[in-house]
Amino acid sequence: MAAPLAMRLLDQLPLRAGQRVLDVACGTGIVARLAAPRVVPSGSVAGVDIDEKMLAVAHTRAADEGLSIAWKQADAGELPFADADFDVVVCQQGLQFFPDRVRAVREMRRVVLDGGIVALAVTGAPTAYNTALAQAFARRGHATAATRCLAPFVLADPLLIRSIVSDAGFSAIDLRTEMLVRRFEPTQEWLLQESAGRPYGGVIEEMDDADRAAMVREIAAALSQYWKNDSFSIPREVHLVLARK
Repeated sequence: MAAPLAMRLLDQLPLRAGQRVLDVACGTGIVARLAAPRVVPSGSVAGVDIDEKMLAVAHTRAADEGLSIAWKQADAGELPFADADFDVVVCQQGLQFFPDRVRAVREMRRVVLDGGIVALAVTGAPTAYNTALAQAFARRGHATAATRCLAPFVLADPLLIRSIVSDAGFSAIDLRTEMLVRRFEPTQEWLLQESAGRPYGGVIEEMDDADRAAMVREIAAALSQYWKNDSFSIPREVHLVLARK
């Protein structure tokens, strides 16, 4: 889902050659890597993340694609850049995980120039898949895993997001909600791959095959209305925010 969402977010921005772009909570760098070709040759892109392992992957993938991107380890609440260093600051699926969200958005506002844009992509309401997954965890006594798989949806209310961005100092805020679709295959292999690296992934990996297969069947039963051809097509709500300084 990361690449389609990144394209959807970047398509909302008037990116052009010569601009300076910052990707906050960049993870493996998908937004930065897709933005780079839009601002070359005279522009520049930087990515920051608190996770060194994510940055290592981002660096490798950018190098493989022949892209020159500056990667830095940093906390979103203390960005290592001067005031007005960037034309555009982007943050995809990071805001909901920051301990101090207003502070993080305020930092993004600080490092963008006057007239510049801070663009955010935040997950909306819990998907049918994540809800079914949480219920399957709960039935097996994995309360923590159930909570973790719903954690990305804590900012489902667009009014809450708007409040955070407003409290950070923005007044010109454009917030729209769009729908994407993701596929879920009714197999253990898909479930293992989808959950790998997630906070609850270890629980699924440690299950024996029989229990994991039963979990897949339970999730599939809960998603029956979304069956199409050989997989489930699950709608996913995403809030896109453009805030101009």
